[in-house]
Formats: sequence, C-alpha cells, structure tokens
Amino acid sequence: MSLVLIAEDEEALLEVFSEVLEDLGHRVVRATNGEEALMLARTEPPDLVISDHMMPRRTGMQLFYAMRADPALADVPFVLLSAARPPGREEAETFLAKPVDLATFERTVSTALSRHERAMATIPPPPRDSAAVGVAREEMLNWVAHELKTPLSSATLNVQLLLRKLIKRGAADDEQRSVESVMRQLHQMNGLVTSILDASQLVDGRLELQRVRAPLVPFLEEVVQDWTEAQPEVSFRLDAQEPPERLSFDAERTRQILNNLLSNAVKYRGDSREVDIRTSLDPGAVLIHVRDHGVGISAVALPHVFDRFRRADNQQGRGHGLGLFIASSLARLHGGSLSARSSMGEGSTFTLRLPLRS
Repeated sequence: MSLVLIAEDEEALLEVFSEVLEDLGHRVVRATNGEEALMLARTEPPDLVISDHMMPRRTGMQLFYAMRADPALADVPFVLLSAARPPGREEAETFLAKPVDLATFERTVSTALSRHERAMATIPPPPRDSAAVGVAREEMLNWVAHELKTPLSSATLNVQLLLRKLIKRGAADDEQRSVESVMRQLHQMNGLVTSILDASQLVDGRLELQRVRAPLVPFLEEVVQDWTEAQPEVSFRLDAQEPPERLSFDAERTRQILNNLLSNAVKYRGDSREVDIRTSLDPGAVLIHVRDHGVGISAVALPHVFDRFRRADNQQGRGHGLGLFIASSLARLHGGSLSARSSMGEGSTFTLRLPLRS
C-alpha cells in the first residue's frame, strides 16, 4: 500500500480523487492548499504527489519546486493537474489536463508508483536526518496551531451565545454547568494553541517586546489582585519595594511570565494555602521571587524545567510543558533570566531577574 498525497482546493474533486485512490488500495493524505501539502509531505514523505496547479497559499508548480529543493522529497514523483498549461509543467512526472479522464488518471497513478518503486529498490535508504525531521515537525505543529485558531474562536463565540440564551430563559443549573465546562475546555485549548505560537515566535526570533517605562509595585499589585479574585482559596502575600529607577519592560509579556509562575505555584502548592511574591535588588537588576510551599521538584527534574515540552517528573498529566519554556525565553528577551530552586516536600521558588537598564 502506497501513501499518496493529493492537493486540490475544490472539495468535490478532492473527494472523488481520494475515493479513486483508496479504491486502488492506497492510503491517501489530503490537502486543500499548497502550503498544507508541503507541510504534510515534510511530516511524512509520500510515495506520490498529485496536485492541482491553481491553489491558494502555494500553486502546484510552487509546491513542485519546493519539494525538488528538499533532499528528502526531491525524488517523489509528482503528477500535476490543471485546466491551464502552466510554465514548467513538463518538469513534473506527468501533466494531466483537466477535466481528467478516470481511466487515464488510474493508469497514470499506477505507472508513477511502479516506476518510483523500481527506482527506490535500487537506491539504499538515506540516513535519517533527525534535525530535518525535527524542523518538519516544528513547522507542522506551528501550522496546526494557526489552523486551530479560527475554529476555536468560532466555537468559543457560539458557546458564549448558547450560555447567554440558557441564562436568559432560566435553564436548569446542570445545563448551564455543562456549557460552562465546555467553555473551560475551549479556554484550555486556546491557551495551548497560543503557547505553541508564542514558542514558535520565540524560537524563530520573531517576537518583539513592547517596552514601557513604568513603576513596578503597582503592576505587581494588579497582578496579585487578579489572582486573589480568581483563586480566593489561596492567600497571595506580596512584599514588594519599588526599585531606585523605573523599569523598562513589556507589561503584557511580564504579566505572562508571572501568570505562569503563579499558576504553577497554585497547582503544586500541596496542602498549603500560601503563595509568596516578593522583590529584592541585585546589582543592576530587580528580582521577583514567586514561592510555593508545596510538593517541590526533584533534583533530577529541576535542571530541565525550562526545557520545551518537559514537565517535572511528579507533574505528569498537568500542563503542556510550554509555560516555563516561554516564561524563561521572555525573561531572556528582556535581557534578564528565570531561575528555580526547589526541594522535595519544601516547595519551589522561581526568580525572575529584570535589568534596571535596558
């Protein structure tokens, strides 16, 4: 059974082509634009690509040239479909003019796959490039995150409207609770998608800070007040002093760092109700310490808490392993740092260091 990637932006044609290929016994991966097709090909190299030419986000010929420039995809046979006659079409394995005859389509697929199978049998498999695979997965993950944003936004708006209607007609409490539960799950999904996109921007160096020069203590008081209202069962104790000069920092991104630290402190505080936030001065910098009195992090896991997609070994099933990576990256982007101290059973302290002069 061969893997065939088919790229076609017309849903009806995509459905027909896929059905024909599956009837021939092949596994089919579908794409509705050229960019999606390239991402899918890089994630799992196909045995054959069948692509329309006139597609959004990357034409069929642009997809062809991108694949030929990628060593992992350069030898994949490519069948181009088009009602027009695009320049360069002769470079593809086969060009089929639309409308496509069914028998000709089936014969073209079988011929291209047989030829490819014979060619691959005479070539030893290349060594697996783990770095290239990692890049492909990174691109695919980023693409998925982007594509999830729109349906998530639509779902959230519809659930909010549904909840408003239930409240208006005085629906039963259990109905409202069910809708509110869906809202919470959508909020968590949106948080994950946002984190993936933030992490991608940070890795690529595309995230820019919007710095302002502002007092620190009122900012911290506002952050702590928000958490006090959201988590009334937890006692947030703030001990902060204004540094000798105003910080230049991105308030939104610094809040993102602190929200992550406070979220973890609340999650892993154990039986304790206290979370401490205090400031201190270091030469040329202000330090913001967030401490919980909970379960702590093992000495083995502690060096890896800022790694991407890593969670401490006693935190399985909680979070997505991106929060501390993003927080640490944002701290470095400010010219500062994020560090952690912890002992099992004695809690953890995370320290954000921000320079007084940017």
